[in-house]
Amino acid sequence: MNGALSLGMQMILFPRPPTDDVLCETINKLDAPQGIMYTGVEMLFKRLTDFVQGMGVDEFKNKYDFWKKLKYATSGAGPLHDYVRIPFEEIFCPIRVGYGLTETSPIHSVAPFWGPNKTGKLGLPMPGADWAIFDSENFEAGPICDGTKERGGFGPENSGEICVAGPHVMMGYLGKQKEQEDNLKMWNGQRWLLTGDIGFMDEHGWVEIRDRKKSLIKVSGHSVFPKEVEDLLGHHEAIDEVAVASLPDETTGEKVKAWITLKKGFKVGKNIEVEDIKKWALENMAKWKSPRLIEVVRKMPVSMTGKVQRRELQDKDKNKLKDGKPIKG
Repeated sequence: MNGALSLGMQMILFPRPPTDDVLCETINKLDAPQGIMYTGVEMLFKRLTDFVQGMGVDEFKNKYDFWKKLKYATSGAGPLHDYVRIPFEEIFCPIRVGYGLTETSPIHSVAPFWGPNKTGKLGLPMPGADWAIFDSENFEAGPICDGTKERGGFGPENSGEICVAGPHVMMGYLGKQKEQEDNLKMWNGQRWLLTGDIGFMDEHGWVEIRDRKKSLIKVSGHSVFPKEVEDLLGHHEAIDEVAVASLPDETTGEKVKAWITLKKGFKVGKNIEVEDIKKWALENMAKWKSPRLIEVVRKMPVSMTGKVQRRELQDKDKNKLKDGKPIKG
């Protein structure tokens, strides 16, 4: 909104996300010779793509001019999976991903709208903002990678906690600054926010997020990132949406569980079986990443911003455990 105001742009604000036909009809009425920018979250991009595919791409393009007017799209508030991004970009335009937190007022980085882009990355820091990759268990050891030759631990093998600094990083929540000491720390004369996100930096200073630190799953000593498993499962022809989280396991410590919704036309017991999806997963990813459990649900629990609530799904299952102990299987 601030960007639109600073550039003298018009804004269309809806009190709640409109239905896709209402959105498209509204865009049809707009006089936007220079095009429009669509700011959304993953769920909205997916919903719009489903709407187009359900109608048929050719029929959609004949009825609406949204696809012609849409020049830029930005995504935030959570991960953007490839199984959502790619179909949307084939119909409309590239999506540029932004990254930030409430504590960073709220934007820290964004992918450039012009010039080369790197899919899956968080873009580049805004002017005056810095970021670095620190050891997720030992901040005081200093950065693993900060983009310099001295600390150039580039690539996924040098993953750690994404930490950010700059004048936009808050001092703390009012009246609770003492409680924030674990998340706000000083290094090299700067106040750094420990974001709780695990990621890595490439040799050009672009950062890729792997997942939330607290979401990391440990299976027999192997690190499993739910986002990576979600991306892989999302390419299965029958899967519409997917969420992945851990459950306790007596043998491996934790096991991977996936909750999925099925695309229209697929039904368990009719033309797809859960065991078929498990077998497909084993063929397309490492054994320790493959879900031991898969549950088909009617719909995913989402936040007000459209972010899938993994924890809600996970907690429902944990509440079923006997005396808090893992159930075999």
